[in-house]
Order: sequence, then structure tokens, then C-alpha cells
Amino acid sequence: MPFVFPVYPASNLPDSELRRESDVSTIVIDHRDLQRSGSLLSGKSESRSNKGANRLIISSTNTTNTNTSTTMDDDMERKPIAWCKFIVKRPKTAFAVTLSCCLLLPVVTMIFVISGKDVFPTVLSYLPLQLRDSDQWLRGLAWQTRDEAFQKFEHSVESLQGNSQRTQLYNALYTIYEKRGDNVLSRENLKVIEDLENDLVTKPNYTDFCQLDANENCIKPISLVRYFDGTYSTISPIFYDPTFNNIPAVLEAANSFPPLKAGLQFHLGKDVIIDAVSNVAESSITRSIIPFSVALGNRSEWKMNKQKQSNFLVDTYYSRLMDLHDDGYKGFNIYFFSQPLWENAVDEQVLADLVLVVGSCVFIFGFIWFQTRSLWITVFAVFGILTSFLTANFIYRYVLDFRFFGIFHILSLFIILGIGADDVFVFMDTWTSTGFNSYSGLEYRLSDVYRRASGTMLVTSLTTAVAFFVNGVSPLLAVKTFGIFAGILVVVNYLTVIFFFPTVVILYHNSWRHWAWCCWRPFSKTLTESREELIQPDKKKNVIVRFFKGPYFRFVTHGMHRWIIVLAFALIVSVFTYYATKLGPDEEAVKVFKEGNNFVEFNDKSSKSFMPSQSDETTVYIVWGLENQDLSSCHHTDYECTGRTVWDDRFDLNPTPSQKAIKDFCDTLHGLTEDEINALHIKRDLVTGELKIKCFMDNMYEFYDKLNADYYSNGTDVSMPVGEIEMQHIMKANPSIFDTSSLHDTFYRYFETGLGYWVTMGYTGQANTDYEEFRHLLGEELDQWDSTYTVPGTDMYGTRMKYAAISVTTSLPFGSIGYNSGMEILNAWETFVDNEMLKMPASVSNGFQCTCDVTNLWHWIEVQKTLADSAVKGIILGISLAFPVLVIATQNIIIGTLATVSIGLTTVCVIGMIPMLGWKLGVSDDIPMLGWK
Repeated sequence: MPFVFPVYPASNLPDSELRRESDVSTIVIDHRDLQRSGSLLSGKSESRSNKGANRLIISSTNTTNTNTSTTMDDDMERKPIAWCKFIVKRPKTAFAVTLSCCLLLPVVTMIFVISGKDVFPTVLSYLPLQLRDSDQWLRGLAWQTRDEAFQKFEHSVESLQGNSQRTQLYNALYTIYEKRGDNVLSRENLKVIEDLENDLVTKPNYTDFCQLDANENCIKPISLVRYFDGTYSTISPIFYDPTFNNIPAVLEAANSFPPLKAGLQFHLGKDVIIDAVSNVAESSITRSIIPFSVALGNRSEWKMNKQKQSNFLVDTYYSRLMDLHDDGYKGFNIYFFSQPLWENAVDEQVLADLVLVVGSCVFIFGFIWFQTRSLWITVFAVFGILTSFLTANFIYRYVLDFRFFGIFHILSLFIILGIGADDVFVFMDTWTSTGFNSYSGLEYRLSDVYRRASGTMLVTSLTTAVAFFVNGVSPLLAVKTFGIFAGILVVVNYLTVIFFFPTVVILYHNSWRHWAWCCWRPFSKTLTESREELIQPDKKKNVIVRFFKGPYFRFVTHGMHRWIIVLAFALIVSVFTYYATKLGPDEEAVKVFKEGNNFVEFNDKSSKSFMPSQSDETTVYIVWGLENQDLSSCHHTDYECTGRTVWDDRFDLNPTPSQKAIKDFCDTLHGLTEDEINALHIKRDLVTGELKIKCFMDNMYEFYDKLNADYYSNGTDVSMPVGEIEMQHIMKANPSIFDTSSLHDTFYRYFETGLGYWVTMGYTGQANTDYEEFRHLLGEELDQWDSTYTVPGTDMYGTRMKYAAISVTTSLPFGSIGYNSGMEILNAWETFVDNEMLKMPASVSNGFQCTCDVTNLWHWIEVQKTLADSAVKGIILGISLAFPVLVIATQNIIIGTLATVSIGLTTVCVIGMIPMLGWKLGVSDDIPMLGWK
């Protein structure tokens, strides 16, 4: 026989949970239900055909909510959704089918992984932020790959003979030695530095990877020790002081000798004091470089040798130097940097972050279990979230053919764990709330839950996915691919929750809801306890509920208090708005590590603690012979593809007006006014004070002027510019080099012949500084018509000039300039060079300027600007998308508008917090803002 309980006033129960069937308020509960725990309703006990003991009826005498009740009744009586009917009638079949769908692509993924396919093309230590359509990026790429696009001809010069395989620097180990409040330039401390250097260069296999000098010996570490060990003793005997007895005198001598002064400044801190008269030499910091190199060869051999070198550096030095950084070395603070060591540290950090993903999974698992009190539901809820990640990756990788998977893609696991858990809670809360309603059948209840929960999740999932998908138009690969992947992930998770998760809940409801682990049962609420809470409205509620229901509600609804709140928030927003206007970009490159990390401290010390030196500079190249690199053949996500080199076929220096035009351009550079020099940030030599400009035409003019004065003083003019007449004089005067009788009548490459005569010192093959200085700026290839061997057969002339460049050193160190000032300097250079090109003949009028080295400062400045602009656009777009969604969701334009304003003001406060705390907007801050909504 059922028990009948009196009901307390209906206002104490949520209207949405009341089932009004009469004016008599009663609760009818079967006595058998009081002996069970779990859900309030079971499958067939909810059928209206069973109106007896197995039904819970909650009624209310409150007749003012008739419309609401009627609406809710209508929802409860709506025709069941076909999918929900199928789940209820065939729960095991529905579960098996949806489970198979969830497992299909993850299983295929595992098969692909086992078969060796690159399912996760993971790149952890590099964040591709190339602007593939940027002139600066394409110019830099063209310059960097220029010598791979043709068979470059190298003249036979003594300095290039011998073992040239390891004479070029490739990677270096930078070490900073610091003694805060102490002097590193003491005898004892220099001896400590020397001992540590010797320890680092005597490691096994070091000689296989060190950079070699002309005598094929390993180059010694570049440090202060070199000024004392006799390396420069040929300059002066004072530079041989192996016991460090005369430190001030040695350093002052080096500082007064031009060839050594610039190098010395690299090693000295800003607080340095050197006074030989007072016998004082003090500095709290110094640094050294150990240079490495790799053997050349074809591209595959070079890559293999490069990898061997990286493995050697990591295996030999990483652990040792990390210990030195953490523990110090004989009173020194040690900081170090090498690209392979940095990349290894990034990989380690990523693995550590992945451990946090595991921790997040454990937390989400435990929290869902705590909330649902069902291991069955928890296991398959987390299962659905994790399989969503694998399914999304399969779609991303093979359906859409994306071949980049970076650190942000991996960290999206954190995102989907939160979103997935939120969707699960939405569905479960809706399911639980419908447990107090009476339905015609379980399929009606599930349909009601499905309509309400899926609609709610659709709104949130749609806005989140769209916020990610809009980043697909970003020109930056890292941003574009992350946005697309995250958007797919959100959509897949939503589909998993609305199709798979209901089968989990129904199967649990029918088969497992009354079952509990024996150790869990003492902590489980029984059905009796749950219902006792319902029928005891005076029971003490949660402190948070009591706060918002009582004091908070009374405060915010008070007439005067509401205006106080508005004014207070207006004041707060005004303050944050002011600080938001002060937000500036972070000039440094991407920050991977937090403060206190060795690499962060190394960068900080390098940029702030040392005197200006040759390392604090960026080279601008003015290039002829090349056009923007063609990337049309590259896959849209292949950031390593270098594309195809495009040559400027008009480039030709044989016409004498072209030679003169470039010489005039060099003269213009040397003759710039001080204001123009400052605008272009051209650097002066620390020793001579001259502008640091390398113009091959200057040196070539100087060579032929001297040649003309020394050997052709009989009235024959062989000075620059050189053409057929000038070179014919030289060639006929040197029959031991040139066989003019073998030249055909249409021989054209006289300028290249003159160029070769200059850089080879008259085709003698003698070493000379000009060739060493300019050979990387000049590119020649053999000409099928004009290239001819010299008479001795040791060299060739009549080659074809493919490219030429002038280099100008600026005082712009990479990583210390933001896009605001950087764009101004970039535009100044672009305008200057473009104007000069307009003055030149057609054969040399297509030149361009770029910071063409690997760091490519101009491109990095454009990346900073793109990220900042995209962050602002992302915020505006996110808020714009939020407005219609909020209006539709709330069905009230006033509430939707106020909610949108609230989001906008929150955004302003968050942005204002950044400069308020003394921070700047870096790349790691820009990227999250791209998905702001």
C-alpha cells in the first residue's frame, strides 16, 4: 500500500519539477521505493498506464502557474523523437551501434599508427608563424635557398682549399658566467672559467663536431681567456699571460687595438671598469662561445650530419649544463644556450605538460563520478571525450589533409576535457530534473531531455566552434590549423554527447542504476533520503544558495544599491579601459618557458647585461637577381617546403650603366645624412666609426683603380666600370691566363670575367679578404656559351652572374623591437630602396631589400602586427557572434544586449589587467585571444 505524505507550500519547490494533477497536494510513494536507492523513476514505472503504487505524484495548490504547467505538460506530451524511441526500445543495440561509431576512426587511427603512417605529424619545438604571402618572408626564403637552386661556381682560391667541410659555423654553445656583486675579471675567476671551458671541449667525440680553422684544428672557445693564452701573441707579447697576472693591462691593450676591440666588448658587462693605470679590471659578468660545424655534402647527407651534431650536443652537454645552472659552479651563476639544447628543453616541457593532461583526465573522471555517482556513466563520458579527440584528428589529418600538429593542438585536450565535461553535466542535470515529472513512457522523458539538453549544448558548442573556425582564415599556419582542429573537436564532441551518451544513460537507467560497489554503498544517498530532502523545505540549504537567495538578492534589488553597483563598476571599467590603452606588444620572440628557466634568464642577461657589440645587430640585404620565392607547389600546411626559386632574368651587370648605378647606390648609402642614418638605424663600426656597409662594387672599383694606376699607366684605361674594351686590354696583357684567340665573336660575359679577375687576385688563386667577404653575396654559374678555362686550367672565366647583394648592418637586434616602431623602420627601408631602384636602368631596377637571414626581423615584425590585429579582430568578431546567440537563447533583446555589453566590459578588464601588472602582449597571449568569444 502506498504511503501518503502532506506537501508543504509549492513555492518551496521548483516549478519546473512539479507535476500538477489536482488541487489536492499529495505525494504518493510506493513503500517498495523507500527500500531502494538511485533514480526517482524507472522505465515502466513512469507509464501512465501504471497509475498505482509505482508512481510518484507531486502536486501543488498554487494555481497561479497554470500557464507554465500547461506548457511543460505540452513538452512532456510531445511526440517522442525517433532516435529516442529506438534507444528506449533497443538500448543495447543503440549502445553497441553508437559505441562502434565512436570506436571506428580511433581504431583506424591505431591501425595507421602501427603501420607507420604519420597520423600525428607532431612538431613540438617549433611554432610556424610564417606569413606565406608576405614579401618579406618570400624574399628571405629566396635568399636562404638561392644556392640550392643552381650549380654555384666557386673560383679556385687558396683559402677555400683544404677541409672546407667544417669551416663554416653551424650551431654554437653560448655560456654566460655571472658573479653578482663580485668580479669575474680576477685571477681566480678567470682560471675557473678556463677550467670549465677545457672541461667542455675535452668531451668524447668533441673533435668530430667542432668548427675547424684553416689548419683543420678545432677552433678554441671564443672567450676572455683567448686574450691571455697566446692566441693573439703575434700582435703583441702582452697577450701571452697564461697565469692571469696582468689582467688590467692585457684588457686595456685589447681595447686599444682596433682588430680586438669589437670582440672584447662582446665579453664585457655594462658595469665593466678597465683602468691599467689604477690596476683595475672589474665586471660582474662575461660570456663565451664554443663553435661547432657539420660536414657538408648533398642535402640528405647534410641533414643527417646536422642530426648527429644535435644528438651529440644534447647527449654531451644538456644534463651537465642544467646541473651547472641549477647548482652553480664555484660561485658562478651559469646560463647557457644552444639551439639543439633549447629544442630538447621544449620537448621535455611538452612531455611534462602532457602529464598535466593525464592529471586533468583523472580530475575530470573523479569529478564526473562524484557528481553522477555512477562508474558506468563516468567511464563512458570520459571515453566519449577522448575518442572525440582521435576522431577529430582523423578528420583533420586525412579528410581535410592537414599535415601539421603542434603544441597547441595537443593542449586542446585541456579545452575538450572542460567542454566535454560541461556537456555531460548539462545532459545529466536535465535528466535528473525530469525525474520529478510524470511521463507517458521513458521515450517521452528521454525526448524531453534530448530537446532541452541538445538545444542548450548546441548554442554553446556552436558559438565555441565558430570562434575557433574563424581562425581558419588566418595567414599564420599555427593559428589557422589550431583553430580548424579545435573547431572540429568541439563539433565531434557535441555529436558524441547527443548520440552516444543518451544510450549510456538509458542502459544505466535500465540495468545498473540500483547497483553500487560494496565499498561505495555507505556513501550513496538512498532514494528515501533524496525524497526526504524534497519534502522538507525548511532543511538548511547550502551556504552559497542561502547567500544568493538572501543577502545578495536583497542587496542587488535595493533601489539605491543598484545605482551604487553601476557606479562602482563604471569606475572599475574606466580604470581598466585606461590601462588597456597602454597595452604594448612584447618585442621578444615566442616565450616558451616561465621566469626562472635557464633559457629565459639567458635571453634576459644577453639583452640587458652586456655592452653593445657585434652580436646586437641585424643585416639588411639589397638583392638583385632574385624574385619572391614561388610556393605554389608546396602543400598548404608544409611549413618546411622551400618552394621554387624564381630568377630575375633581366638582371645583368655587363652594361656599364648598370655597374655605375650600383656604385652610385653604394655612394648614396655612404653619404646619408645623420637623420637618414638614424631613420634606417644603420650601425657604425665600433672601432672606426664608419657605417657598416659591404658593397662589392666599392671594392671592385678600388681594385681596378689601383690596377689601372700600377700596371696600365701608359694611357690605357682599365678602371671601372669594365666592359669589353677594358677587359680586352687586360686579357691581351695576360696571355698566360687568357687565350683570347679561343673567344668567339659574340663573347659577352666581360663583367663576370672582370669580377673573377678581382676576387682571384688575377686568377692566381691567392687568398684574399675580398673573396672571403663577398663570396656569399655573389653567385655565379657556368655559361654554356662563354665560360672558358684559363690557360693553366685551374679556373674559369666568362661565367654568368645569377645574383648579387649589398649588406648593411643595422643596430636592430632581433627580439628587442616591437611592431609599432619596427614597422616604421621597415617602411623607411622599403621606401628608400624602392626610390633608389627607380633611378636605375632596367637590368638592375628589380632589386629588393630584406632581412634575409634565418631570423628575418622584418618578417617577425609583420608577424607581431598580424597577431595583434588578429587578436583585436577575434575579440570583435567573438562579441559580435555572441550578441545574436544571446538574444536568441534568452528570447529577450534587452537581456541579450546587456549580456553582450557585460562580455565586452569583461574583455576590456582582462586586457587592461595585462599592462596594469607590467606585462606586454606576447604571441602566447595573442593566440588565445584569436578564439575569444
